[in-house]
Amino acid sequence: MVKGTEKDCAGVESDEIDRYLARAAGARIPISASFELTHRCNFRCVHCYLGDQKGIWQYRHKELNTEAIIRLLDEMVEAGTLFLTLTGGDPMLRDDFLTVYEYAVRSGLLVSVYCNGTSLSDSIVRLFTRYPPRAVDVTLYGANAKTFESITQKVGSFTLCLNGIKRLVGEKIRLRLKAIVMTLNHQELSAMWEMAEKLGVPFRHDSSIIPVLPNEDNHAGCTNMNDGTGRDRPQDILRFRLPYEEAVEADFAIDKVRNELQKLITARSDVGSFRDKLYYCGAGRSSYHVTPYGKMQPCIISPHFSYDLLAGRTISDVWSVMSNEFPEQKAPPSFACSSCQSRSFCAGCPSNFVLETGVLNNVVSFYCKSSSLRKKKALSSDNQTT
Repeated sequence: MVKGTEKDCAGVESDEIDRYLARAAGARIPISASFELTHRCNFRCVHCYLGDQKGIWQYRHKELNTEAIIRLLDEMVEAGTLFLTLTGGDPMLRDDFLTVYEYAVRSGLLVSVYCNGTSLSDSIVRLFTRYPPRAVDVTLYGANAKTFESITQKVGSFTLCLNGIKRLVGEKIRLRLKAIVMTLNHQELSAMWEMAEKLGVPFRHDSSIIPVLPNEDNHAGCTNMNDGTGRDRPQDILRFRLPYEEAVEADFAIDKVRNELQKLITARSDVGSFRDKLYYCGAGRSSYHVTPYGKMQPCIISPHFSYDLLAGRTISDVWSVMSNEFPEQKAPPSFACSSCQSRSFCAGCPSNFVLETGVLNNVVSFYCKSSSLRKKKALSSDNQTT
């Protein structure tokens, strides 16, 4: 929903971890990583930035094998990585998920897993019980089957997801729920928050939707709405993004989110030393991302800045280059974000912009307008309560 100058894109963290990540960023230590084990998923979500699952499954043979993944996990530890997110697609679709997860945990990495909750086998649950993850993050797409499955395009996915969630709760495995709020489900946001509260698990939501990424398994940019004609475009999924007024309204409809925004916005007024930089997040400063095909990049949405880890370079080798180049990119004088007083709590960044407009510094108005309105409403709400 909102990101700060020291955070990566892995989710909401405690203040203590925020400070730890900030120190790591200052020292340019690659403390945090996300690793897509696969782009494959058993859902075909209409808004998914990975795009056409029919095409992605045809690239299964090009995914890193178990031996290569284990080697990269060793390199992560050697480079100084501590926090690791295993994600996808759904990483549990890999036959070697158990091996990879256990190896990562036994290597000393603090592992989180992002999944859709429907592929939890008995073996995975037993392993999570023996080697608890830092957290398992499961996405909700709606508060009822009709809405949920209109997004996932998979019959029965709502029940399967809820069963997985309840199983994790029952086994006392640390769980976090999240949601992408869009035109198809925004009316059920309060109900999804209530579901999480009844289960006693944390919940967060986000209204950011981006075009399909130009990954190597989807050069054409086809979406999961692809009808086989090739007429769809990467930007077509933006039709599901809420108008900025409704996105902000969704935030302020939730008491916990409104209170969080009030604290965040009144505590931050500018981005200080980041003012002349294109990027101000943790990507390339304290965090990085690895794709299923062995590419390393600053974050999951920056495929335009990637290195091939299968070409004889280690993670430490790539990090030494990436951490000097990516975060030090200068913003041009005309870059509107440089002088924006809402920049430190805006969800937009040049990687979003280039995906949507083709140009890194061509700011997308959705982010400008939503962050400005969010700030205005938070300050107004704060004044009314003081």
